[in-house]
Amino acid sequence: MSATDRAVVIGLDGMPYWLLRDLADRGVMPTVAQLLPQGSLRSLMAPVPEISSTSWASFLTGTDPGRHGIYGFIDLLPGGYRTYFPQLPDLRATPFWEAVQNSGAASLILNVPGTYPAADIDGVLVSGFVAPQFDRAVSPARLREPLRNFGYSLDVEVGDAATNPDGFLDRVDAALEARRQAFQYLLAEERWQLAVCVLTETDRVHHFLWRDVMDPTSRLHPRIMDFYRRVDEAIAQIVPYAGDGGLAIVSDHGFGPAHTQLYLNAWLRRAGYLALPADADSLDQIDQDTTAFALDPGRIYLNRRGRFPRGRDLGSVDALLDEMSERLLRLRRAADGSVTEGGEGEQVVAQVLRGAELYHGPWSVDAPDLVAMPALGTQIRGAWTTDELVLPAPFTGTHTRDGATFWCRGDTGSGGVHMRDVAPTVLAMLGLDPIPGMEGIDVRDQQTSTTESRTAEGSNR
Repeated sequence: MSATDRAVVIGLDGMPYWLLRDLADRGVMPTVAQLLPQGSLRSLMAPVPEISSTSWASFLTGTDPGRHGIYGFIDLLPGGYRTYFPQLPDLRATPFWEAVQNSGAASLILNVPGTYPAADIDGVLVSGFVAPQFDRAVSPARLREPLRNFGYSLDVEVGDAATNPDGFLDRVDAALEARRQAFQYLLAEERWQLAVCVLTETDRVHHFLWRDVMDPTSRLHPRIMDFYRRVDEAIAQIVPYAGDGGLAIVSDHGFGPAHTQLYLNAWLRRAGYLALPADADSLDQIDQDTTAFALDPGRIYLNRRGRFPRGRDLGSVDALLDEMSERLLRLRRAADGSVTEGGEGEQVVAQVLRGAELYHGPWSVDAPDLVAMPALGTQIRGAWTTDELVLPAPFTGTHTRDGATFWCRGDTGSGGVHMRDVAPTVLAMLGLDPIPGMEGIDVRDQQTSTTESRTAEGSNR
């Protein structure tokens, strides 16, 4: 890698490629409109499950969960039912900044979710959410005071976004402005050849105000368009630092409406698969009558003898998985919002994927047995403290696995991209080889869909 090689990756958390295109075409995001003709705007597929912690882990490592070991914001400690929040030390594959460091260059890794606590790297690492302590989220320590002076926050304080959306947007705007200033300062003052700058405010707006994003008659719609203009201004300030080097825009998942919050453990309890009281403090209170339990956002684990301390002999596992999958696919949402098994209404679960077919690698032993993939309009939840199948929530938007964003300057390829392809593509921009074990490829100039032609990821059940 020569001293002039640089690459900049701009992350827009939760930004669908089709929405980015629309905002550019409508003149809301003029900087993006100028950039798009310089490459191919492509649909990116997130790993399963379609959740930020898992997807950004694939972004950093060029691998799927079977190799990087992150299956969600909450995972199971080995050998039992206790859960923990995976952090950067739990990432079991090598992040791409190590390849940059080994080449003698430095990196700026700014606000990537799942990078807490901040590691001591050659360059700068400012953790993204979940990051509970500011001082442990900023490395090197000398940058803590400058960031505090910008009013930098590690995440947006959501507050009561449902009843006070204007107050929520005030906090979003303030967080975005502080992040913009901090990014510009670090890009200008620090030594680097790879910069990753993630804006997470887009995801927060989409979760709580998706209905208003999509409805041009909403009172909040003009203000949200102003928010996107400020996102575009932040992009405009980052882009020049790439010079003639590599430049990419990436999101971790797509987005869509959230009409229904389906509580999977409540269904497992009603269907006779889960023996755990709704007032249980933890999953550790599961007993031997349990056949299966779930974690966010749709991961189902069979309570098998040999895997769990109170596991049981489940007989034919394949037959059990088929039975559960078929029942999940029969769930329907009625016009009144209730969910029942069978009957009339809209499908709630679009697919049920088998972990054994979906995940491969040294950490696939930790994978769920099934993953229930939501139909459009459904958000599947793993909380175990309710007997209700459906509960109201402040969210009007939720993640989709497909439809995320990938754009790279100079890319002439077409077809879909998978999140595991981003890391080897970024390293190739810098003239670096992929790290051994990376499962993705440099997708520039690839003319076929990487998500369909290179792998069979699960099946309908």
